[in-house]
Amino acid sequence: MSKAVNHCAYNIVSQDKQTIIVIGAGPVGVRFVEELSRKGAEVRLLLFGNEPYSELYNRVQLSQVLSRDKDYEDIITELPLSNEKFQLTYHQQHIQSILPEKNQVISHRGDRFDYDQLVLATGSKPYVPSIEGNDLTGVYTFRNMRDTEALLARIYRARKIIIVGGGLLGLEAAKALKKYQTEVVLYQQSDRLMNRQLDEKASKLLREHVTGQGITIITDSAIRKIIGYPRVSAVVTRDNEVVDCDTVLFCTGIKPEIQLALNAGIKVSRGVSVNDQLQTSNPNIYAIGECCEHDGQVYGIVSPGFEQASVLANRLTGGQASYQGTQLISTLKVVDQSVCSMGEVAEVARRPKQHFLTYADKKTKRYRKLVIHQNRIIGACAFGEWEESRRIQETFLAKTKVYPWHQLWFLFTGRLWISSNDQSVVYWPEATIVCQCNQVSRGRISQAIIEGCTNIKTIGVQTGAGEVCGSCQPLLQNLIGCNTKPIPIFGAISVLMMSVIAILVTLFFILFPGVTAVDTVQKPSLEFLWNDNFWKQTTGFTMLVIITLGLVMSLRKRFEWVFLGQFSYWRLVHVILGALALVILLAHTGAHLGENLNRLLMINFLLVSAVGAFAGITMSLASKTSTTSLQFLKKSWFWAHLLVVWPLPALLAIHILSVYYF
Repeated sequence: MSKAVNHCAYNIVSQDKQTIIVIGAGPVGVRFVEELSRKGAEVRLLLFGNEPYSELYNRVQLSQVLSRDKDYEDIITELPLSNEKFQLTYHQQHIQSILPEKNQVISHRGDRFDYDQLVLATGSKPYVPSIEGNDLTGVYTFRNMRDTEALLARIYRARKIIIVGGGLLGLEAAKALKKYQTEVVLYQQSDRLMNRQLDEKASKLLREHVTGQGITIITDSAIRKIIGYPRVSAVVTRDNEVVDCDTVLFCTGIKPEIQLALNAGIKVSRGVSVNDQLQTSNPNIYAIGECCEHDGQVYGIVSPGFEQASVLANRLTGGQASYQGTQLISTLKVVDQSVCSMGEVAEVARRPKQHFLTYADKKTKRYRKLVIHQNRIIGACAFGEWEESRRIQETFLAKTKVYPWHQLWFLFTGRLWISSNDQSVVYWPEATIVCQCNQVSRGRISQAIIEGCTNIKTIGVQTGAGEVCGSCQPLLQNLIGCNTKPIPIFGAISVLMMSVIAILVTLFFILFPGVTAVDTVQKPSLEFLWNDNFWKQTTGFTMLVIITLGLVMSLRKRFEWVFLGQFSYWRLVHVILGALALVILLAHTGAHLGENLNRLLMINFLLVSAVGAFAGITMSLASKTSTTSLQFLKKSWFWAHLLVVWPLPALLAIHILSVYYF
């Protein structure tokens, strides 16, 4: 795609089109323009940007430009092309004032532009503490391309750089500047790095990683004064320590750009106040991104702005989406190390029925933490790779339960789920909301798939899911795969046959308990099998071997023991052994259920066999058609089989002990 033409295009646009003006050509403003284009909006759109660059760029990637990993040309952003319906014009002008009563804006050149709807995406500016010397030569911020160019011009002459701020931006700047063999010292006012995203242990690991790259970290300290004239020569810390340096870089947060709205009489607080429709106090004016404040919250990162842009584009094209706030989730690389954070982690409020789960691997330096309230994840953070992070995110957003056995497993392995291959979304209750923006439930999406929707686009057309922010699209893909692509199962017919045999033998035990002995030796009889001591021991030990082998092989899926062979082969052998064990049990007992503990053992074994057989049947059917209900039954029978098998080893051991000891 090519850039929109940088001039006003009144003469080529029909006057019956709605005119939308967007003030701000940063990432959020551009995303809003892209969303309108993608939705086929029939509008006349004017985009205003005030940076002195002829081409737009992706501000998120500026740290890579600072480190010389990318050039300016690599981060250029292309705008959508205009067409008959969607007329886009980019103006490289600064909007000086808004006239809400006239639905007009005025640029710094004095040009006036009319609008039907106005979108403020003015972003924010760097926050610089009000300390003496913050205006000296050699003091920088790191927010836009102009800041980046200034730092690049300075870096080859810098000998010691003081970075103020231990958040993501400060750390990325430190990493980039260290590449130039300059001494870099980072000051953090808090007691730890990334104090809003990480707890103490995760932050400690991050600090060790950063210092290992030659960057000095000083926490619990702050810069109170900058010394020098006209150029920086030193800083004075909170403890009155004088530290020599020649460059100071502030990465201390942001301040929303609200002056334009304030001058226009629009309600502001810390940011431009908006409702769930992202409207300001003026119904024709909207605000998105870092400049806006929703429900008392100002977001200092780009992802909520992207979600707001999608919600607003939906509403301005006739949709009913509403913005309910953003659950802050960060899964990113910080100084080349994976860091994950979501929900309440750093400052967790005290609640009843709340506890923390942590896992640490000293060898790999991985750390994971979960904050659990009423068996639901309300916060999580991690340092190092976390294979389950996406599934943790899904569970966190959907507020689904994590049961005690999941939590116990996490304490020992760092994983919540025993099998990393289990599909989770398809088993969510039908009422669970998958698409938060349009409030679309799992049941509604599954029904759309059953009715013929085969991809994310058709699901979006029918239900609206995935049409706004897109964060639920991986969940939609998960549901599509589970509902429309049955997984072929090796030996499915054999599994089905063995399962049926197991059910028939179990029914024989129930319907014909206790085979009676014949009254004459002239009639053929098999009662010697359960009456003769030799044959009884033979069948008994054969059963013991089969059951033990089956229990050991059942660990194949749980622990992924490759030496037990491929899972599909094991599954077939496991089912065959189960059916064979039932036949031998018939020979061992003559269908007698026994008394006391022996009866309990028999009942438990028959229950294990019956439940396992139903699990085998549903699994075989799932290889032919994979509906949501069948997937749920398959999962339910599997867990029921796993649950009832637990007493079996103990009862079997008691049985053997009672026979041979007493």
